[in-house]
Parts: sequence; C-alpha cells; structure tokens
Amino acid sequence: MSNSKWRKLFSGIHEGALDFDFSIWKLVNDNAPIKGFLPDIKQLGENHVGDCGALNGPFEFKLIEWLLIPKEHGYYQYEKAPIKYHKQDIEMVERKINETGNFEYDVTSEGIKIYGYKP
Repeated sequence: MSNSKWRKLFSGIHEGALDFDFSIWKLVNDNAPIKGFLPDIKQLGENHVGDCGALNGPFEFKLIEWLLIPKEHGYYQYEKAPIKYHKQDIEMVERKINETGNFEYDVTSEGIKIYGYKP
C-alpha cells in the first residue's frame, strides 16, 4: 500500500474518533508480529510513522506488511493484577475503512487485518 493510503487510513480512523487504539503490527523485516498502538495524526510523516510508542521508534510505511486491530485485547492494570479485557468495535472500524477508501483487508475471528502486502 502506498504512503498516502496509509496516511489516509490512519487519518480516517482518527477522524472517526473510534474507541480503540491497540493493534498488532507485522513489519516485513521482522519474523514475529509486535503489539503496539495506532499513531496519532501528528505522528504521520510523508513516508513514515514517527515515534508514537507503537514500535519503539519511527518506521517507514513501506515496512508495514499488515496491521491487525483485534476485537479484544487483554492487559494488566497493575503488576500481579488479574487480566482485564477491552473490546474494540471492529464493525465500526470496517465501516470507517470503507468510507475512507479502497483498502485490502480481511475480517477474521481475531479482528480486522489491513494489508500493506497481501500474501
């Protein structure tokens, strides 16, 4: 996917003020997916995502193999706390993606996976 399409996607999601931010990123040069967050609009460069805390530093859009926005994710509020789950409205995300443009994605039991490079 082109740089401008990634910027358009992230901007469209943020303009929709959707209640989610957790995501899982798969970069082409990494073997395993990485848990992270979606960038704010101000962290979107011309050809890269700035340091938004998602992946420990800036990275180029062209490195994004896919991005998964899961239906829910678990987290700990504090050390030794029981795990809590936060649901993310994938149907709303899909509607916003379709309003924003033409993107390659799949909806699975895990969530919505948006492709930079589809296998």
